[in-house]
Amino acid sequence: MKMVKILALSALLSVGAMADETLALNMSQMENGLSNVQKGFLYNAPALIKGGVSEIQKANALFHNVDANKKYLPKDKQHMSNIAFNAAKRIDSASADLLKALNKKEYSKASQSYSEIVNACTACHAVVRGW
Repeated sequence: MKMVKILALSALLSVGAMADETLALNMSQMENGLSNVQKGFLYNAPALIKGGVSEIQKANALFHNVDANKKYLPKDKQHMSNIAFNAAKRIDSASADLLKALNKKEYSKASQSYSEIVNACTACHAVVRGW
C-alpha cells in the first residue's frame, strides 16, 4: 500500500513538472513572438511582424481549452481557468485584426492590435500572479 502511494505521488509530481515545463516553453515562445512583432514595427519589417504573429498564435493555442488550462495554473488559481481561456480568445481576435490591418498597410491600427495582444496577456498575468 505504501508503495502504491509513493508511485501515485511520483506520477502526480511528474505531471506537474511536465505542465511547468510546457508552460515555460510556451511563454518563451509567446514572448519571442511578441518581441518579433515589436521589432517588425520598429524596423518597418512586415514579414517579421507576420512571423511574430504566427509564433503568438501557435503558442496561444495551448489555452484554447478552458478545462486543460487548469493544469498550468497554481492550485489556488485553477478555478479561474476561464481567464486564461478568455485571454486566449482576445489574443486570437487581436492577432487576426493585426494581420488584416498590416495587409492593408494600416500600421497604426496594426500597432493598436498589438497593444490589445499585450493587454490580454497582462490581464491573465495579473490574475495568475496576483498583481
